[in-house]
Amino acid sequence: MEIRQLEYFEAVSRLNSFTKAAKEHHVAQPSITVSVRKLEEELGISLFERSNNRIKLTLQGQLFLERAQAILVEVKEAQQLVKDIRQNKKQHLRLGIPPFLGSWILPIIFTHYVKQHPDVELVVQDLGTHEIIDELFKDNIDLGLVVLDNSLNRLESVVVSEGELLLLLPKGHPFEAVSEVPFEWLAQEKLIMYKPSTFISTRILQEFAKYSITPNIIHSANQIATILNLVVCGAGISFVLDDSNPLIKDSSNLVTRPLKSPIAYRAGLVWKEDKYLMDSVRDFLRFFKS
Repeated sequence: MEIRQLEYFEAVSRLNSFTKAAKEHHVAQPSITVSVRKLEEELGISLFERSNNRIKLTLQGQLFLERAQAILVEVKEAQQLVKDIRQNKKQHLRLGIPPFLGSWILPIIFTHYVKQHPDVELVVQDLGTHEIIDELFKDNIDLGLVVLDNSLNRLESVVVSEGELLLLLPKGHPFEAVSEVPFEWLAQEKLIMYKPSTFISTRILQEFAKYSITPNIIHSANQIATILNLVVCGAGISFVLDDSNPLIKDSSNLVTRPLKSPIAYRAGLVWKEDKYLMDSVRDFLRFFKS
């Protein structure tokens, strides 16, 4: 049994396709087919049910997949550990951070963490929550900052912030006159939203569906600065996770208001369950825990 066979089998299982697995591994499809067939012969079981050009894991295949995935994780982490020791290279830390969460956490990282850890090569990617989770499981990033919920399977986490979603309004907006805004009032408002892969957009759209309201979204932006500028000029209103960001707190043209029925959130750093954590990752987690 070879590691390559396990990699091919895992890819076919995950993608439900020999063709897609071959494309992912940059090999011809027959190479995948032959490798999986030899693996089945060696194990003496059928890993897939094949019918009408469709494949499905057998019960034995499902059980074997769990062990194969665990083996592949161990092998990859062992390879990375040995590689880092052999090269004695500068430590690296790869982070995935959503736009708005980045607006308050990046100043902390670059003014405090980086100064304390000048030997760490820091790479930060601007990603939405769903993208962060995908990149974690692809091992393209080490940690992600996301809004925590019960759907984050096979991930470990540590809470770094919690609160509730706030409405972001231009100064002088009628909602400024009230202490809390009923969600139904948003039915007639023009909305500036974040890109669809972010927690805020996903959660707010769920709330609109709950109230059977079709939101009037006039623009979806990738950058928090774009959203703030559009709100300031009166193009529409938006949402934020908190108002401690200096761009909001120190602005005389922006105000925030809580919703009458609060939408709570907890933000945290997440990483892949059972993943070997390099020293740079452990140090970063200790930095935020302290």
